Amino acid sequence: MKSVLAVIFSLLFFDPEGVSVEKWVIDNTSSLRIEGKTNVSAFKCDIGEYLNHDTILFYKNHGDHEPVIARGGLTININRFNCHENHITADLKKALKADDNAYMKINLLTLGYIQQNTPNQTVKGQVEILLAGVTKKIEIDYTVLNHQGGFLHLIGNATVLFSDFKLIPPRKLAGLIKVEQEIKVQFKLMLRSVL
Repeated sequence: MKSVLAVIFSLLFFDPEGVSVEKWVIDNTSSLRIEGKTNVSAFKCDIGEYLNHDTILFYKNHGDHEPVIARGGLTININRFNCHENHITADLKKALKADDNAYMKINLLTLGYIQQNTPNQTVKGQVEILLAGVTKKIEIDYTVLNHQGGFLHLIGNATVLFSDFKLIPPRKLAGLIKVEQEIKVQFKLMLRSVL
């Protein structure tokens, strides 16, 4: 299997006729959820709709099953997170340093080979997350629910740590309630093809 760098190099220099470029718009039905735990209970915070109309480009090599190279992603306003309890929402925004860096960016880098008209595929990919001024590249698991009719529905799941972004998990009641380091991130992308 070729390395990502080799695929990019071949896309840019060797075989322009063998490469297709697909342009997708992120639909406003896309969403983001994070889940975490404290030493007392679990919590979920989400952003139920995506208000930007950002685009993602997929570069595909014809005739092989190599990963797709992606360019573009999501820009998320951290202040739009809703944890369904005001004090948890406020604590999360403070922990994520929303006052200093109000936006988190998730840039798609690669996406595993997706078969046309085949629902419920699982592929791996890489994304780059920029949060609180720190950038981290992570592997992500995608479930492809639909890839037909001009729509692509991706559900991406990954686990990150507060410490990956040099953040300290929230604490309450003189440190008696502690949020664990591990956070599960799930984004549901509904992409619409642009012809």
